[in-house]
Amino acid sequence: MRDQPPETLRLPAPLSHLPWDVAQSEFGVQGADFLGVMGTVLLHAAQFEFKAHPPDSKHVAGTLPPSVAQSEISSQTS
Repeated sequence: MRDQPPETLRLPAPLSHLPWDVAQSEFGVQGADFLGVMGTVLLHAAQFEFKAHPPDSKHVAGTLPPSVAQSEISSQTS
């Protein structure tokens, strides 16, 4: 019986376009698999965040409203 190389993970694009053979040689099979699974989790989380903000939204995603102190200062100078 010959040792067969491990089957590569099936990853979604754009992760499927990365050089996983290089990752396997640098981090080993388990390390590359871990990176692939972690990348998939992060990709899905990022896609979920994009879906939460419709493209016609007038607000910039990830910004916070001005604090109360900033509002008081700007209203006193007006």
